[in-house]
Amino acid sequence: MDQIIFLGTGGARVVVSRQIRASGGMWFTVGETNFIVDPGPGALVRATAKRKPKLDPTTLDGIILSHRHLDHAADANVLIDAMTSRAKKRGTLFLSRDAIAEGVVLKYARERVGEIVILKEAGSYHLGDVTFDTPVRHIHVETETYGMNFYTGTKTVSYIADTRFFPELIDHYTGDVLIMNVSRYANPENYAVDHLNGSSRASSPKWLS
Repeated sequence: MDQIIFLGTGGARVVVSRQIRASGGMWFTVGETNFIVDPGPGALVRATAKRKPKLDPTTLDGIILSHRHLDHAADANVLIDAMTSRAKKRGTLFLSRDAIAEGVVLKYARERVGEIVILKEAGSYHLGDVTFDTPVRHIHVETETYGMNFYTGTKTVSYIADTRFFPELIDHYTGDVLIMNVSRYANPENYAVDHLNGSSRASSPKWLS
């Protein structure tokens, strides 16, 4: 059964450092394909602690990083270790060019992965039983950041990673399911300006209809 399992929905420094909410990202199972999106701190621990359903990180087929910030990428290396523990040169790592330049994924870990794919604006990708695209580069703290549309054959899941609101977002993410990174319910004094929040135009009726 296709499923999305949230290993944590926490983001930003205070929430993550205090683990007010867990910050492990999202585990997707589509057909026979398992992959994790934005494995922040605790992703491995949260995955291995799951019992219903049981998750085995050694069965991962891919790891996708929307951008290089730690709340979205901190557990990438340890999950690569898990993914490649059965066979070196296994699985696919998707990430931006600046995440590689910043050293988010260690050299030895990169060498273990079967394939590394660089995300780019208007890019299309394939991983086992799922295809996905990165329709537009986001506006987020001078960091190369991408959201994704995942196509499963029966449903489309749209994921809007961290970003400042801009009108094109509405047209690029039109999936049957929409997952958004939202920093706060409201945005007092322009806090976290490069994030969506509950008072932003991300609550557009076009998305909610």
